[in-house]
Amino acid sequence: MMIRKDTLLYKITQLHWFLLLTIIAMAMFGSLILFSAGSSAHDLETGLLKIDARYAMDHIFRFTIMLGVALFVALLPLRLWASLAYPGYALGVVLLFGVEVAGNIVNGSQRWLTIGPLTLQPSELMKIAVPLAVARYYHQVFASGRTSLWIHIVALIMVLIPVGFVLKQPDLGTALMILGAGCSVIFFAGISLRIVGGILVLLVALTPVVYFFGLHDYQRERIHTMWDPAADPLGAGYQLQQGMIAIGSGGLAGKGFMEGAQKELEYIPEQHTDFIFTIVAEEFGFAGSMVMLAAWAIAIVQGMAIAGSSRSSFGALAASGFVSTLLLYVGINIGMVIGLLPVVGIPLPLISYGGTAIVTVMVGFGLLMAVHLNRANDMTLRGLL
Repeated sequence: MMIRKDTLLYKITQLHWFLLLTIIAMAMFGSLILFSAGSSAHDLETGLLKIDARYAMDHIFRFTIMLGVALFVALLPLRLWASLAYPGYALGVVLLFGVEVAGNIVNGSQRWLTIGPLTLQPSELMKIAVPLAVARYYHQVFASGRTSLWIHIVALIMVLIPVGFVLKQPDLGTALMILGAGCSVIFFAGISLRIVGGILVLLVALTPVVYFFGLHDYQRERIHTMWDPAADPLGAGYQLQQGMIAIGSGGLAGKGFMEGAQKELEYIPEQHTDFIFTIVAEEFGFAGSMVMLAAWAIAIVQGMAIAGSSRSSFGALAASGFVSTLLLYVGINIGMVIGLLPVVGIPLPLISYGGTAIVTVMVGFGLLMAVHLNRANDMTLRGLL
């Protein structure tokens, strides 16, 4: 029986099932690691198996809810998301201003805003809103035939406004994520490589100024810790040193599921969140870590293939921006855990425990699948306005 192309059932059959199954597999692996994170192979007092599935069950519940949201996002017209790009960006900037004026201060950071019964972290919204808005902007300027340098300057200003707000909170990790996602859209929009090279040279030249006058004391301390974690082994360098011990002790094949000594003895604080890669490396070894990273590489390659297949500049650039966000998530998280980058509090998506990142990532995957479903639609300028 033929399925009509204008039906919901047809759209479901045309979903990017390979990408969808890759996402589900990574989330299930994350649940397995979180089960281990909440449990100990042996209770230190009784010697018996100690089971705590709270982290894993919460993760499965959140992922299931957000999988439904991702499918909902995917099945709606891409034109709708393009039309919401500017309002979403504007709302995000207003909320960031609200955080600056009346945000909640927690552990010295002003990142949250309470509106009635809801407590929001607007900077998370901007990880999606910024690349969408910049993609929409380029879609319009390309359709109108403008190609001057000024269009890239306007796009950069659109990126820097929310980045400036987030840096004031202060939240360096999220600011870098927003900056990276927005600038990746500018890069894929076709900015000259000579300009990119000039900007990189300028950034290198400004590094000492930013380091001495633009960073907070604790941020400079994190950079010092990255270079020499042994300088303060019981203080600032403790978590990083213990994490590297866990990664190294895993060897090639790992110690086995739920057999990680660093995890069982609770040497690594909050190991179920930003430092969850240490459990993967200790229990599954180098081989297991490479399998997990290969799964992420497959998802990223699929995402770039979707971006390349889109006929609309909005779809191609929005997909490229989200894939760049994924790459930043994984690259920054792994880099900070193995000591190549300062610790900035970026989780490993679909693996780490927490609700905020999974919302951003799954909405992004939904938009990626929406681009795939609408890849043949060139979305004319009139269709967007």
